[in-house]
Amino acid sequence: MNAHDLVGTWFLISFVVRRTDGSEIREPWGPTPTGRLIYTAEGHVAAVLTKPDRRRFVSADPTGGAPEEIKEAFEGLEAYAGRYEFDESTSTVRHYTDVARLPSWQGGSVERFVILQGNELTLYTEPMMIRGVEVVLTLVWRRGLD
Repeated sequence: MNAHDLVGTWFLISFVVRRTDGSEIREPWGPTPTGRLIYTAEGHVAAVLTKPDRRRFVSADPTGGAPEEIKEAFEGLEAYAGRYEFDESTSTVRHYTDVARLPSWQGGSVERFVILQGNELTLYTEPMMIRGVEVVLTLVWRRGLD
C-alpha cells in the first residue's frame, strides 16, 4: 500500500473504543455514526464525524442554541483538516491538524495505523488514555458509498 491508495472520499462505517484489557467495547456514537474522510493527491486531509442523532436547535437562528444544545452539538462532532503523510514502512498515516474542533488538537498531529482491504479502510490508534482508561480507537471507512 502507498499514499495514493488513500486518495478519495471515505464514508464512516463504524467507530469503536476498546479497553486494552479487553473488558469493554463501546460504540460511543452508536452503531451508525456518520462521517467523511477526504484525502487528496496533493497531501491534504479533512475529517468530519458526527453522531447520527444530533438534535436540531429549537431556535430557528442557527447561532441561537441554548447552552445545553450547544454542548450536545459540540460533543457530537469531530472535525479537523490539514496535511497528511503516509509511512509505507510502518503502515501509518499522520494527520497534521492545521484546523480542528478541539483547540488542543489544532497545530498538532495524530498518527493512525492503516489497514486497507479492497474499499474498506481501517484506522486505529496506539493505546491512549481517555478519562483515566487505556483504550484503542478503531474507525472503519468505506470508499464509494452514496
